[in-house]
Amino acid sequence: MENETSSTVKRMTTLCSVLLVAAVGLAGCDLLTGSSLPSPEKTPTVTTVPVKTMPSASPTPSPPPAVSSAITLTLWTTEAFSPQDSDGGQVLAQQWQAFEAAHPNVTIEHVLKKPYGKGGVLDFLGTARAAAPTVLPDLAILDTLELYKAAESGLIQPLDGLISSELEQDLFPFALRSFNGQLMGIQFDADIEHLVYNTNKIDSLPITWREVLSDSVTYIFPAGGDGGSVNDAFLIQYLAIGEQLLDKSGRPALDKDGLTQVLQFYQDGLEAGAISPSVLQFEDLDDCWFAYLSAQAAMANVSSARYLADREMLKNTSFAAIPTRDGNVGTLAKGWALAIVTEDPARQAVAAPLIEWLLEPERNAGWNLVAGHLPTRRTAFDYLATTDPYFPFARQQLEHVYPRPMPFAYEKIGRALQKAVQDVLTGEASPQEAADAALTTVGK
Repeated sequence: MENETSSTVKRMTTLCSVLLVAAVGLAGCDLLTGSSLPSPEKTPTVTTVPVKTMPSASPTPSPPPAVSSAITLTLWTTEAFSPQDSDGGQVLAQQWQAFEAAHPNVTIEHVLKKPYGKGGVLDFLGTARAAAPTVLPDLAILDTLELYKAAESGLIQPLDGLISSELEQDLFPFALRSFNGQLMGIQFDADIEHLVYNTNKIDSLPITWREVLSDSVTYIFPAGGDGGSVNDAFLIQYLAIGEQLLDKSGRPALDKDGLTQVLQFYQDGLEAGAISPSVLQFEDLDDCWFAYLSAQAAMANVSSARYLADREMLKNTSFAAIPTRDGNVGTLAKGWALAIVTEDPARQAVAAPLIEWLLEPERNAGWNLVAGHLPTRRTAFDYLATTDPYFPFARQQLEHVYPRPMPFAYEKIGRALQKAVQDVLTGEASPQEAADAALTTVGK
């Protein structure tokens, strides 16, 4: 995963390039409102949409546990959730304070860690467990991709029996993060991948591959690889066919015909001019977004977080599901999850209600709205603006999020698939040859 610093530099560099192009008057760019280009110094924040009133201390789904003596719950988190570093962090702080007010004997202490790498949350959990277990927190906020690593290493505890069935049933299925049949974390925010398109150039939105190939506009998506692994754009297409990456035992379960079909779509799109050769230069969704803003394509994959952050500056742009072979709706999600670290049953009995508190529908909606992400509870959408068509669309997309494979089982597959994409889009191999090579690499 790209580190935070290099990712920020990359975004700023790309953004400055877009501003420069706009300054010299890029021909045909009709997507930005007047004087609405984002400043290179700061990424635009999501514009708040009117929502139902969200009191800071709304009722909990269940009575608070009785805490006979004072207890301090320690939560390890990152700057993205810090009250000092983000608007969303300030909302979280208010929610923590409301929990403390409802539970007079409980104090919440949050400790900041880096999100990834050396000194990151996962790294510190591992080193502290081995060297100084007394400093371990009661709870931690982890990237969902790293949650599996924490579970595999025994750094977090199962939530089974600690979380109410009401919460579990209301969460979108992808938000229940399980490992070896046990619930190990709950995702509380989500960023999904979907389509944006120029309404001046597209009259009838394509929902299938056939329609994409028969249209006269260009479609872009990331195909340059995510840290050497294939981009989610490819996985969405493959999974939408009905194929799988791993079997129930966690072994590779790639299907040659399914791989060949997606790779053939890429090749056909390139030859028809529907897919831009530039997709190999796009390593992530931000690359596609800035290319779309500079009118290099009529359709592009985008993250929901980027769209929410920038949509107020747009004109002639709408959103849709990603076109798939049969028009099946599907996407992948990223986000952050709450997990319990403490092994002490008494402390778990207090930590679990804090998770329930933060995921109460109004709070889940309120924090995500300010932070520019999507809630992970179905009923949270009842507290978002009912007149905004984006939220019903997003809710439907969240019902169709494909399970993401565990990273340690998927790494070899992801690299083999990226090689196949690269070879097909550069003409070095046919779709059939590239699919065969991928299967050989993963050992099937």
